[in-house]
Parts: sequence; C-alpha cells; structure tokens
Amino acid sequence: MNTAYIAHIVSDAVKGPRGDRILSPLLTRDPSNLMLLCDAHHRLIDDRTSWKDYSVELLREMKAEHEDRIEAVTSISRDRGCHVIRFAAGIGKNESPVNTEAVKQALLPEFYPVRDGMIDLDVPDAGIPDSDPDYWGWHQRSLRTKYQERVRGRLERNEISRLAVFGLAPMPLLIELGRLISDISEAHVRQLLREPKTWEWQPEDARMELVRDDPEAGGRTVALKLAVSAQIEDDRIKSVLGDDVSIWSLSAKNANNDIIRTSADLSLWRSQVRAVLEAIKDRHGGEPMIHVFPAIPVSASVELGRVWMPKAHLPMRVYDHNRALGGFRQTLDIVHQA
Repeated sequence: MNTAYIAHIVSDAVKGPRGDRILSPLLTRDPSNLMLLCDAHHRLIDDRTSWKDYSVELLREMKAEHEDRIEAVTSISRDRGCHVIRFAAGIGKNESPVNTEAVKQALLPEFYPVRDGMIDLDVPDAGIPDSDPDYWGWHQRSLRTKYQERVRGRLERNEISRLAVFGLAPMPLLIELGRLISDISEAHVRQLLREPKTWEWQPEDARMELVRDDPEAGGRTVALKLAVSAQIEDDRIKSVLGDDVSIWSLSAKNANNDIIRTSADLSLWRSQVRAVLEAIKDRHGGEPMIHVFPAIPVSASVELGRVWMPKAHLPMRVYDHNRALGGFRQTLDIVHQA
C-alpha cells in the first residue's frame, strides 16, 4: 500500500499553507516545489496549528539536504562495493565498537558496504590479562582461525574483491591482522580519530613527517623502533635486548595519537616502513629476526603487517609496553605461515 503523498512547499492554493498570490499558480507542478512525504508529516506541515513552524526556507533546505544525500548514494558505481572487516579484541559479548553506521559514514561516497558484507573478527574477552604470557598466543590463534573461516577462502574464490578494514585492538594483534590480509589483496585501512571522533579521513593536507635513523655500528641483535604516536627511548629497548643491539628508527615529528589523519599520511607510512624493512634485510639478511618496538596508530599497525613480505623481509618479533609488568614485553612473532 502506497502511503506517500506529494506535498507542496509553496501551497498550490493562494490561501493555503505558505500560499502566495503570484507563486502558488506558477509552482503548482514545478518539481522544485514538491516533496514526497508520509501521511503524518504531510498533515504536520499543512496543519493550521503547526504549518507556520515549517517555512518555505526550511522545507527547501530539508528537500535539498535529502536530495544531496540520495544523489551521493546513488551516484556510486556498482564496482565500488566492498566487504568490511571489523576487528576488536577483548570486548566481551558486546557488539563491535566499530558499528555499521560508523562504517557507512566513513566509506561513502567513495565506497559502500555490499549486502551482508560485514565480516566480524572480534575476539571476546577470555578473562586473560595481557600481562599473562598465554594472552598473546590465545588471541593470535583465535584471530587466525576466524580469518581462515570468514575471509581467506572467500578471497581465494574471488567472492571478495575489495576489503575495508576497521580495527581497534592492541598493536601486535593488528600487525598480525595485516599479515593475514597481506599486500596482495586490495584493502583500504581506516584510522579512528579522537578529534573529531570519526573514522573518516579529514579534508586537509598531509602533515605527518617521518624521520629515519639508521645505526652506524652493527650490534648482534637487530631492533626496529617505530615511534609515531609516542616517543620511545633507546634505553627502554636496551633494557630488554641488552647493549649489543643495532637500533633502527622510524619516528614522527610531533608524535601523537591523532597524527595519521589523511589517506596520504597512511600512504607515506606504508612507503617509509617498507623502505626501512628492505634496508634492514640488505644489511642484516643473515639475522634470524627483527625485534620491533611499536608506538603507532591502529591503521599503521595493520599496514605494517600488510607491507611485511615473508620472502623479502626478516621475521618480526613484536613487543608491547605493559604497565603491569613495567616495560616492553615480547608478545608474538610475525612469520610466514603456509
């Protein structure tokens, strides 16, 4: 049953709501003067006790806003659809903090989530604190299992052509997620900003500046310091690995949690972290692994895992700062998985 009605902004009757002696007869059939409303709202804007609350200017503004929104949605090409990975760790039985509306708001109008395209990889709280050595292994296994069941096979069968990635989890797990996705798949990784609170890229120029520092002397152990969201002192790394260590560094000027604000910022990070991984391989190709100490935003964590190539780069052992344990602690290894 059709319950929609064509309503007039300027009444078609001179003495009707918002009527005008000159405009009413002129705009009776003009599409710019018509709105499609349900019965209740049609009555509301024309009712003799309430119509004055809905001026010509207000209704025209409402009509324009709605038309702009519909135009943006319907103008998206069908080949811009994507599947969405939502990943959060330790959120209990609650719905993912990456809700559907936030995803749509961030993707439109460049992309849109396809029907039944939400893929949840959330890891429930197992009651294990991150200071427990079992925490990281349990979460890593759970993430791998869910990815294998819900994503990998569909990618191999070409059921998924494009991914959008929204992750809120500890850095080591996000790096592992990036490794699973890899750089082979088309994936668009998003960053949750604090100011403003949004997953949308900001309409501003890229402003992140990265500084790379290669060690002069060669220590027995190789470390990579990634100080983008916060600074990391070398002494904190040496307290874990000892003094005989070569510390490579990729740091951001004015490091802070909101430093990656545009897609260009994230692209810069991808290119620079790939370059430093390749440089380490060129100099330390005989070493068993890189010890990675990250202080990086969530999107940078995923992209670190994606740009790491199992046949081109050294394996990574990832550390995480743990307040309960008073410093950096080993979490998980990023290695090739058959």
